[in-house]
Amino acid sequence: MPSIADLNRRNFLKTAGFATVAGATASLTSTAVNAAPSAMPKLANGKYDFDTVYNRVGTNCARWDSAARRYPEGVFKYGMGVASQDFECAPCITDALAERVNHHNWGYMGGTDDLKEEIVKWNGNRNNLDLNPDELTISDGVYPGMIAAMRAFVPAGGKILIITPAYSGFYTMARAANVGTVDSQMVIKNGRYEVDWDDLEAKMTPDVRLLIVCNPQNPTGNVWKSDELHRMGRLALDHNIVVLSDEIHADVVRKGHKLTPFAAIPDQEVVNNSLSFVAISKTFNMAGMKNAYFYSKNPMLLGRVNQYHWADLNTLGVVATVAAYQHGGEWFDQANSYMDENHTFIEGYVRDNMPNVVYTRNEGTYMTFLDFSSTIASIGNEELDNLYGRNTPEENFQDWLVYNSGTYLNPGSNYGAGGEGHMRLNIASSRSVLKEVFDAMASAIKRA
Repeated sequence: MPSIADLNRRNFLKTAGFATVAGATASLTSTAVNAAPSAMPKLANGKYDFDTVYNRVGTNCARWDSAARRYPEGVFKYGMGVASQDFECAPCITDALAERVNHHNWGYMGGTDDLKEEIVKWNGNRNNLDLNPDELTISDGVYPGMIAAMRAFVPAGGKILIITPAYSGFYTMARAANVGTVDSQMVIKNGRYEVDWDDLEAKMTPDVRLLIVCNPQNPTGNVWKSDELHRMGRLALDHNIVVLSDEIHADVVRKGHKLTPFAAIPDQEVVNNSLSFVAISKTFNMAGMKNAYFYSKNPMLLGRVNQYHWADLNTLGVVATVAAYQHGGEWFDQANSYMDENHTFIEGYVRDNMPNVVYTRNEGTYMTFLDFSSTIASIGNEELDNLYGRNTPEENFQDWLVYNSGTYLNPGSNYGAGGEGHMRLNIASSRSVLKEVFDAMASAIKRA
C-alpha cells in the first residue's frame, strides 16, 4: 500500500502543482513542493531540513484543505491561518508509530504511567518545573480540560475573564460550558502588548469566577514575565477568582526570552489557586494525536475539575507523545530556531516592503498579529462589506486577501477586544513559502 507521502507526490506530479480538494482547487505555488517518502532525514551538517516544502494538500488538512473549500473558484493559494506547523514531524514520532502499528492488536491500554513520567522529565528539564505524577491528569486535549474547569468553578450566570486579544477558542470553550465572558483589553506600550492593570482589576466583579491566562499569549506573542504572572495571580486570589493557565505554546519561545510556568511563581499561595493546561501539539505538531494534560499543586482544585472531566485516549497518541518527549528534543530545538528566524524575516519584510502594516514583535508562539488597519481603511469598510457582506471588517478583509493575493489569514475580530484591524498569520512554514506569501500580500496592498 502506498504511503500518504507517495500519494502526495503522485498527485503533485500529475497536476503540476495543483490539487483538487472537495471541489476547491488549492495551489502550493511555484515553490518546489515536495513530500519526502520517509521520515525527515538529517542533513550532512547534522541539521534537519525545514526549508524543503512539505506538501500537506489532499490529506484532509485543516490548514490547507479546509480553508480551500471556502473558495471553490480556485483563488485560494496559501493556508496561513490554522495553528499547525507545515514541517514534517520529528522522525522519532513516525518511527514509534510505525513500530506500534506492526503489533496488530488494538485492545485497551494498560495505563499512562510512562507518559506521566516523560511529562515530568520534560517540564523539569525545560522549564525547571517540579511536577509530581500525582498532580497530573491526562486529557485528550486542552479543550476538554478547560471546559471541565469552567463547569467546576463557574455557576449559572457566572463569567470568565480573558486578557485580550486572546485565543478565539476560549470563547468556544465558554459557550460549551454555558458560561459568560468578559474581556480586559491590553494596551501597546513601547511596541509590546501590556496588561491594562486598572481595567483588569475593575473587571474582577463578583460574578467572575475564573481568569484565563494564556502563556505565551496567542495571538500577541507575549511570554509573560514572572512578576506579571504574579500580579495577575495575586489580583485573582484577592478577588476569589481561580486562574486557568493555558500553556499549550509553552515550548515555542523566542531567543532572549524564557518561559515561566504559572506553577513556578515563587508565591505558593498564588500557585495553589491555579490549574495549568498543556499539550505537546504545538511543540511537535501533533494536534491530531489528541493528547494533553493539566495539573495543579492544589489537590482540591484538581479533584473538582476531575469530577467533570473524562478523557478518551488513543493508543497511538500516547505512543507518539512518549516518543516525542523522549527523543524529539533536538528536532524541536532546531524547529524552534528556524521559526525564530522566520519571525525575524517577517519583521524585516514588513518594515521594508509593507509600510502601512504594523508589526508587533513576538516573544513566543508561531503566530504573528499584523495590524492592517490602514489597509482596511484605505479600501473602505463600506466597499468591503458590499463585496463580501460578512460580520466584521476583518472577516471581509480575510476574503479580500484571498481574492487579491491568495492568502488566507485569521480575522483579528475573532480574538476579542483589541483585535480590530488585525489579522493572525502562522509563521510555521518553510521560508520560501513565507517569501511568496508576503510578496503576494505586499503586491495586493500596493494595488489597493
